[in-house]
Amino acid sequence: MGGVAIRTLGDYWQPSRDERTEIGELVHRAKDRGDPRATTELAERFASLADTLPRAAGGQPRLVVPVPSGPVPAGDGDRPHLAGLLASSLAAAGAGEYCPHLVVKSNPTPRLRGLSLERRPEVVALAGYRASGSVAGHLIVLVDDVVQTGTTLNAVSSCLRAVGAAEVTAAAAARTRFRLSPP
Repeated sequence: MGGVAIRTLGDYWQPSRDERTEIGELVHRAKDRGDPRATTELAERFASLADTLPRAAGGQPRLVVPVPSGPVPAGDGDRPHLAGLLASSLAAAGAGEYCPHLVVKSNPTPRLRGLSLERRPEVVALAGYRASGSVAGHLIVLVDDVVQTGTTLNAVSSCLRAVGAAEVTAAAAARTRFRLSPP
C-alpha cells in the first residue's frame, strides 16, 4: 500500500488466521450483511480518527470525501453506502466539510475483492474517477470502508491532486490482507 497515507481503525483479519478482528467483524456485519447496529457502531468508532488527521494549512478547510460506491449487488439495493456514512461521521466529528459528491465515478466496475494485483489498476482506471468541483489548495480526507492494496485510494488521490488538492490523506475502517478468491 504505497502512495497516499492511510489511517485505519485496525486490521480486518487476525494475524496469520482466517478469523476477523473486532473491527473486521463490524465491517463485515455493516457492509456485507447490512446490519444497522454494526453500521452505527462502526461510524461512531470511525469518528475517533478525526483527531489523528493532519491539520489544513493556510486557513483552507479540510474536505471529507467518500470514495464513490460501485454497482450494488443483487438484493442490496437498500443498503447504505458505507464509505459515505463513515465520511459523514468523520466530518461531524470535526474532520472537515462533508462533500459526498466531490468525486464521481463515471463507469460501474466490479468489486475489486479477489482481483489479481495486475488487473486492479486497469479496473480502477476504467471507473473514470473525477472531481466534480474545486479542490484547489484544499486538504482532502478521502474515506473508504476497507483498503486492501490501496489501488482505488491512490487512483482517486491522484485525480484530486491533478486538479489542485494541496494534500490528500485517506481514512478507512479496516485494512485487509491481499489474497485471491478461490477459483
